[in-house]
Amino acid sequence: MQLLWIFLVPVIGILSAGALGRIFPKAQFKGYDVLPFFFIVACQLITNYKKEPTFLPYGLWVYFILVVIVAVFIAIRNKNISMGSTIRILWDYLVMCSVFWYIGLIVLLLLD
Repeated sequence: MQLLWIFLVPVIGILSAGALGRIFPKAQFKGYDVLPFFFIVACQLITNYKKEPTFLPYGLWVYFILVVIVAVFIAIRNKNISMGSTIRILWDYLVMCSVFWYIGLIVLLLLD
């Protein structure tokens, strides 16, 4: 049953992202902004299924450190910082990281 949820949770996330994109086409957020909530849960389910220690808190801690580094880099590069665009860039990185993290864990799950 848990193996089913590992694959079902991201599908639900992708479907909800598509639905949000269709419901709010002119919103400031994109539909794919909800994907980290689903993919991070799926990554946690994979580590629970494999009975391996989870690195999820450490991964989020490393992401937080990288967020601070990127924010400082953007602040130095641009004298006038737009906080909204900076948060948008960082959230897009979180979306991308969570998707790649999930894909990597799926590959490791299938290889084992």
